[in-house]
Amino acid sequence: MQVSSASGHEVPAGAQAASARRRKPDLTPEEARNWRLAKLFDLRSFIGALMLIFGILVIIPGFLASPATIDKAAGINLALWVGGIMLALAAFFLGWVLLKPPPPVTMAEMEAARKAREEFGTQGPAGH
Repeated sequence: MQVSSASGHEVPAGAQAASARRRKPDLTPEEARNWRLAKLFDLRSFIGALMLIFGILVIIPGFLASPATIDKAAGINLALWVGGIMLALAAFFLGWVLLKPPPPVTMAEMEAARKAREEFGTQGPAGH
């Protein structure tokens, strides 16, 4: 299905939807700050950062390994392999967070959540 864009060109409907998802939504400064913090403290960011740090720390001895050390591990440079796998995992998690960030939370959604907390209290709905 073709959709006409603002410039008058025919654009596939899927491409237009993907473009809309990639664009940064119009947010107030406070909402933009909250969105940056949500991306920073996303679990994928933590995992990616830890894998990056430990991958670097593990791969360095792999580059410096002596032939005697490699022979002890059945001829496999384990530090190089494990460090490389950790760096690949870091790239996966950090790329994931960059390509599909958490959705922004608007002030209206925050206000609705605050009202729900007030209505149900901090313990949640009755009967739980």
